[in-house]
Order: sequence, then C-alpha cells, then structure tokens
Amino acid sequence: MFETLLGHDLLKAYLSQACSAGTLPQTLLFIGPFGVGKRQFALALAAHLLKTTLERIESGNHPDFHLHAPEGKGGLYAIETLRRLIDREHTAPFEATRKVFVLDAVERMQPASANALLKTLEEPSPDTQFILITSNPQEILPTILSRCIPLTFHSLPEEAVAALLRKKGFSQEWALVAQGSCQRAIELATNPQLGEQKQLLFALLRSPKNYLDVAQKVGQIEALVGEQEDPLLAAQAVEHLFALVLMWHRDQQARKMGQDKGLFFPEEPMVAHSLPPLEVVEKKVAQALLGYQRNLKLSLCLELLA
Repeated sequence: MFETLLGHDLLKAYLSQACSAGTLPQTLLFIGPFGVGKRQFALALAAHLLKTTLERIESGNHPDFHLHAPEGKGGLYAIETLRRLIDREHTAPFEATRKVFVLDAVERMQPASANALLKTLEEPSPDTQFILITSNPQEILPTILSRCIPLTFHSLPEEAVAALLRKKGFSQEWALVAQGSCQRAIELATNPQLGEQKQLLFALLRSPKNYLDVAQKVGQIEALVGEQEDPLLAAQAVEHLFALVLMWHRDQQARKMGQDKGLFFPEEPMVAHSLPPLEVVEKKVAQALLGYQRNLKLSLCLELLA
C-alpha cells in the first residue's frame, strides 16, 4: 500500500493493520508539516480502500474518489462545495464498495463551511471514508477536531530528502533548508523565484533597519509571493519564509557563540549589529504566521519580523 512512500514507518504499520483488521476509523485527520507526505499517504490509502491503482486515483478518474481543496483567490472552502460534498456522501458508491473523500488544507474552512460539514462527520454513512489533511490544526474548529482521529506526520530525515533530490537529479544542498519536506526541497531546487525571495529576506535581516529600506524590501517580497496564483502554494511559500527567518537567526546565534559547524547558511556573514534573543524571534515568528493565516497582509507580518 505504502511501499513507494518515504518514511513514517509507524503510520504505515498502523494504517496497514487497521485496514486488514477492518478497524480503520471512518474520519481520519492527517496532521503534519507541509510537504512531508500527508497527501500522498491519503491518496495511497484511498487507492487501497477502493481496490484500484494509485495512478487512477491521482488522475481523479474514479467515481467513488472525491478530492477537495480550498478554492479561489482567497484560498477558502466554499460552502456550496461542501454542500455538494454532503449530497454525494449520501449517495451509494458507483463502482467500489465505499466512497472516499479527501479534504486537503481543512484549516481553510470558515466557521459556516465547517459547521455545514459537522453533522456529516458526526454520522457518516457506513460506506464513507473521510481523510482530512492539515498543516495547521490550531486553525480548525474544535468541533471538527473532536470528530476526527488524528494521525501525526513528522518531518522527514534530511538524508531521505537528500536521497530523493539525488534521484531526481537535483543538488542535495536543498535538503538542509527544506525542514524535512520533500516537496519544499524540490520547489527550492526548481523555482528560482524562491531563491530571490530568500535573498531579499536575508538582506532585510542582515541590514541595520530604517523605515524606507524595510518598506521597500517587504514590498518586493510581497510582490514576488503575489505572483503565485495558487493560494495554497502562496501560503506554503510564506510559511517557508518565516521558517527561513528562524534558521537565519539560529545561525547568527551559533556564529556569535563561535560555532561554525552545522549552519543552515554557511555563506551568510555574521552581522555586526545586535539581534534580539532567539526566544523573542520565535515568538514574533509565531505571531506573524498566525497573523498571516488570519488574512493579515504579508507586508505587515514581515515588518513585525524586520
């Protein structure tokens, strides 16, 4: 079922055993960082439950498989979409013995949309399997969380990410800053725009601050992120920017303590001006990320970190 997927051996064992024993919970919530395999595990599990190939599931060519994600410029679930999902949930399977619904980025549901789905999650049809996916469970309504059995995915080992990059013909250097995310590593290796965002961000962090400089650089970063049409990919790019802030500050602290090994960015020089303590930076990053997730403008979130 999961032979071709990287890592997460304990989850593989649990899901395989639960499927064999017929004890798989009807509503699962896959929780974990971006790009560590949650969606691929959901698709592989769907293929197993529907007794079909993963290729058919990935192509969306199965009448009993339904994949949903946020829509539109706002990157939110539309209540009309969830109402159609609920109608489908009440129908009988067309081909298999059950229906499988995969809902990606469920934290992007507004309360009205989440409440529309709530009763269905409370009492799903016997032939329905729900698999919800999130990287930000703290943004999900508690009533939705309480209806799910959570399974936690952790970051992949750096060696596994590096091996995948080598297999695909990319430099393994991206594994160090990908934070255990294969998808992020590949995006970094193939998307020069992300490198430009990093350069601007680091220039902002390493320079003594003045208002005009900060405003100019955060405006440039916001413009680059705004070029990404897919709101989910844009959100993931922003989360990576915030992670880069933490990694940069950790490197600076290590350099000031005379530690030059194991740096994320060994090419980055040590800055002369004073920096806030790492715990203060971590708190600011958490606040900035929460603000962005709650639709605060990216430029304002970046100014909080500058």
